[in-house]
Order: sequence, then structure tokens, then C-alpha cells
Amino acid sequence: MTLSLLPITIVPIKSFQNSLKISHSLINFWKINTTKSLVIAVGGNQVEVAVEGAAITKDEIHLDENLFYELLIPLQETQLISSYSHKVNSLFLGPVIGLLTEINDSIKEEPYFPSIQNFCREMHNQVSEIGGIFFVFQLHDYFEGKISGYYIQNEMWQKSTVPLPDVIYNRIHSRRLEASPIFQKFKASTIVNNIPLFNDQFLSKDKVYEYLFSEEYMQPYLPETVSVTKDMLEEMIRKYDSLFIKPIHGSQGRNIIKISKENNHIISEISTGMGLDKKSLFQDFDQLFMWIKPFLKKRSYLAQQGINLMKYKNKLLDFRILCHRNYQNAWEATSAVARISADEQFVSNIARGGEVMSPLQILSQLSNRKTAIQQLTLIKELAVEVSSIISQNADGFIGELGIDIGVDENGMLWIIEANVKPSKNLDVYDKKVRPSAKALIEYMTFLSFSRRYE
Repeated sequence: MTLSLLPITIVPIKSFQNSLKISHSLINFWKINTTKSLVIAVGGNQVEVAVEGAAITKDEIHLDENLFYELLIPLQETQLISSYSHKVNSLFLGPVIGLLTEINDSIKEEPYFPSIQNFCREMHNQVSEIGGIFFVFQLHDYFEGKISGYYIQNEMWQKSTVPLPDVIYNRIHSRRLEASPIFQKFKASTIVNNIPLFNDQFLSKDKVYEYLFSEEYMQPYLPETVSVTKDMLEEMIRKYDSLFIKPIHGSQGRNIIKISKENNHIISEISTGMGLDKKSLFQDFDQLFMWIKPFLKKRSYLAQQGINLMKYKNKLLDFRILCHRNYQNAWEATSAVARISADEQFVSNIARGGEVMSPLQILSQLSNRKTAIQQLTLIKELAVEVSSIISQNADGFIGELGIDIGVDENGMLWIIEANVKPSKNLDVYDKKVRPSAKALIEYMTFLSFSRRYE
């Protein structure tokens, strides 16, 4: 779908009637019939207005202040993106983007959005520059079709009633909250109101493996992975020198168990966070399984073949590729980092004390620059293919994925993880807008305006 979009600045004015003043050149460009009233739509709100031609600049629209209140938008000059439809004689202004997350609003200074505080301000800055309205809200801010959200005004987060958004980006971090009746009710409401809600659910590791393994050409990139039962675990230990046992619904490298064999003994290590991982020694498999059984009673686990990945300064190394849908609704790799594990850790997650570096820099040190460029290109291409397969098979909209890929000592690529809500703390926020934020806004703009023409 090709959309004709124009940047527009809406300017509040005082007038005696709810009117819209628009330049003569823009009237001619859109071929607006000024003898008819025009519908202005901002998010879920719309008003009918009279149209007046005026001697103003082409990229401005002047609206009576009362219309700002009716449309539930801040009373200030605002950069938006516009699209006019002859079919319904409507002017769509937006995009109105809502980010759904957990909020700690008990702090007096300003609300706290756990783990994405800087990212939310970054998103606001970019939306304001490109055009649109961005706000952050939590589940209980939504009630009977109305939303209260936080938006930035005068450099501070302010809370107010806002329009129903054109698109919602789900950044809820709690699997329990996402599975709750209140979220399911909210999700059903977005469907009724035709609001795209993307990344609306966590991905389980078993489903991701199933999606990828179903494509035969992807199988060489997948470590063998099975559901943990006593028989399957015993077979995997016989086959491989090392295994990783992961919770199906785990994240951030928590509660991962590494199993390895050494001198006729079995060694287990479990990721505990910062510091040394806990190690245990077992004489045989039965002894090991007795130790693992309590874990299996609490949650489901997968056992994954261990791979001898390349190391950097004797530390575990893998690569996180952020992939996003773009304005053409196609997947692309928007950023990449090399993740290096902390000392004595067997997971590279930043939440477990790992660090990030430039992937090209590290790959060049481990081989040469030409080989490094080729490897990084292949890593990104594989990540894009993984994203495409997952999004085609998973329920709901998926617009962003973090794909973790390892490279073994022979240069072979291996798919380690796929994350539907990748961390926003992989690099330092320095007031520059990251490519991933730009890509998200591009995709949300596509969703916002394309739904208007369905």
C-alpha cells in the first residue's frame, strides 16, 4: 500500500467558530471542496469542521482552540503527519502512538517506566521531530474506551486524557500481567476498536523452535532442542559434551542450567545473576536428575545442545541483532551488538553483567576485517529470515524482535534465542535517537495510516 503523507504543523487560534484554516495551495493540492464540512480525525477522536482558505504557509493548519480540547490533544503547536481521503472527506492527523507498560507513578518528580525510562523520552523526541503524538500508559489507565496517558510537555511528563491511539506498542515486562484477565479484556477492546497492538505477547522458546524447525533450510542453524523429560535429558547428555537447560518462558538469562561432562562426572552450573554461577558435581545421571526434578515441578524446560562458540578474551560471545518491520512492512536488521559475558558467567545477557561492543570490531580482531564484514552480513541476513518466519507463524502483530546468534569455532552460525521484547539498555542513551527507535516509529506510522484505508 502506498500512502500519501505530508508533514503538517497544527496551530491553535481563537476564532468565533470551530473552523479549520488551511492554505489555498494545500486546498488545491488535496482538491478539498470548501463548501462542505470536513472531518478531522486524530487517533480515536474526530470532529466535523468548516474549511476556510487562508493566506498561511502550506505546511500549517490553524485550528480553533476548542477543537484541541475536543480532540484531546495538547493546546500547543504540534508537528503531525497528515493524510487526506477524498472517499470519506476526512483529514487524518497523527500518528497517535501509545506505549503500554508498567508505571511507578508514586514518585513525586515524575513517573518511572522500569527499564525503558530513557527509551520513552527518546521515542517522544523522535515522534515530536518527525510528527505525531506519543504517550505512555498502563493497563488501569484504560477504562471503558478512554485512556489517560503520560506525555511530555515543558520537558516534564504530564498526565492527561488522551485520544485512543492509532497503534499500541506493548512493552509490558510481566508475563503474569500479560496473561491476566485485565490484559485479555484490554486486548479484546483493541480488536473491537481496530487498534493494532503489536508485540502483544511473549514468545515461548518451544514455539520459536517449532516455527524455525518447520523450515527445512533453517535446521542446520538450530542447536538440537527437546523438551526436558528424564529419558530425553539422558539421551541428550549421552550425545553432547554440554547442554543448556532453559525455562520455556524464561528471559534475561535467568534460571538457565548448564550441564557438562568432565572426568566421568556431570557438572551443573546455574545462572544466579551477578558474580559466580553456582556449580554442583554429580557422580551419575540419576543423581543429576534428582537435583533437577524440583526445577521441573515449577516450570517447563527445554534442553539445548551446547555449541563451542567463538570466545573473546576467554569470555562467551554472541550477537544481538535488532530487527524491525519497515514502512513497506518488510523486515530489516536495524542494529547489531556483540555481547560478551561477565567473568565466570556462561550467559552473555546484559542483565547478568555482560557488556556490549561493536560486532565488526570484535569479529575483525578474531579474524580479519574482510571476513568480519562477510560474517556480520550473514548474521544480519539470518536474523531477518528468523524474524520473517516467526512473524508469519505467531499470532498477532510482531514488529520488533531481538535475535541472538552465535558463531562457532568453524565459523558456522547458530540461532540461540528470539526475543519479542528486546532490552533497550544495550547501549548508553546520549540523547541521540537510535536506529531501532526510528524503525519502530516508521513501522507504527505505517500501521497508523494504513488502517485508515482498510
